[in-house]
Amino acid sequence: MSNQANAPGRWFRFHLWLHRWTSLIATIPFLVLCITGTILIFHEEIEEALGEVPVSQHAAETPQRPASESIANVLAAYPDERVLSTGLDPEHHPGVMLVVTGPKEARSFEGAKLRFTDLVTAQPVGDPDPGMTFTGFLLELHAEWFLGPIGELIGALIALLVFLSLVSGIVVYAPYVRRIAFGMLRRGKGSRLLQLDLHNFIGAVVLGWALVVTVTGFLLGFNSVAIGVWQMTELGHLREEANRMEPVDARHPPVDVDRAYAIAQEAAPAGWTVSTMVYPLTEFSTPRHYTALLVGNQGVDERLFRVVIVDAKTGEVPIVPEVPAYIKAISLSQPLHFGDYGGLPLKLLWTACTWLTLFITVNGAWLWWDRRRKRQAVPAGVPA
Repeated sequence: MSNQANAPGRWFRFHLWLHRWTSLIATIPFLVLCITGTILIFHEEIEEALGEVPVSQHAAETPQRPASESIANVLAAYPDERVLSTGLDPEHHPGVMLVVTGPKEARSFEGAKLRFTDLVTAQPVGDPDPGMTFTGFLLELHAEWFLGPIGELIGALIALLVFLSLVSGIVVYAPYVRRIAFGMLRRGKGSRLLQLDLHNFIGAVVLGWALVVTVTGFLLGFNSVAIGVWQMTELGHLREEANRMEPVDARHPPVDVDRAYAIAQEAAPAGWTVSTMVYPLTEFSTPRHYTALLVGNQGVDERLFRVVIVDAKTGEVPIVPEVPAYIKAISLSQPLHFGDYGGLPLKLLWTACTWLTLFITVNGAWLWWDRRRKRQAVPAGVPA
């Protein structure tokens, strides 16, 4: 009977310990994530204001040159490079094509250069070597801690610590709310009680948002792992077949990029548009095939992508592979994590929730430090 009576106490103390230490361990990295995440919520507005992505100076109805002319001009300007992929985003960057390049022998996108061309003139535009942009720097810090895939896993671990802190905080808060009315702030009874009330009240207000952002952040931490699994499975099987076929010149494939776009678009389901074309002989394609990435035009499809494989020699479509469920889950996590699927009002809501969460993170660390300081100030033998 005594053990049963003590069980709730042990349960509460365990979650109090878990809440305290997961929060403290995650405090500093979580502060960095909150600050960088707040800025990244407005990455589109910042990129436009800083001119990080060039814009076309021509009217929308002006006829455009074939994309292959843009590619030819980029390769002429940078003869020691090859094209790794091209990208089109008519909604956000009309009239401009992104051309990702690397050394002639490159297969990886690591260290690749971003080139932009005006589709009306087919000429390169913008800084020929922009390097890392301000938002790109923040994204690499936020998502990878400048450590690549290992940094993504570290981010997932931080998200797990925050998730455990939130769940254990619910258990710790439950008996508190039975004694104190929700939202009540006990003024005039010392700064510690006021800060504790603020911590509990704000924590309860942003709890749902914090759980969503934490869970999606955890999933995004496995982005590189998920892509690696896809490369070894679905793409790996296609590579094995391609290795038995005659390879193509990856710098100048027989099927040019315009034809590859048209073929992929023809094979695309209704409502899907080709946005990215990965050239043959890269980490995301085979020595023989283009990999076309398609985005949807409405609803949830806008946040997902599909894949179409195009033979760079014959123009055939040997396969339209199904995107695995685990990659779809990660794709849907990104807009939820950054709040960029509902326009400016949702971005402002995400910002407010982020800064409230930042406050309770700092406030919780202060509560722990203040309690520890007072305990150390009590003389030996005197109850704390």
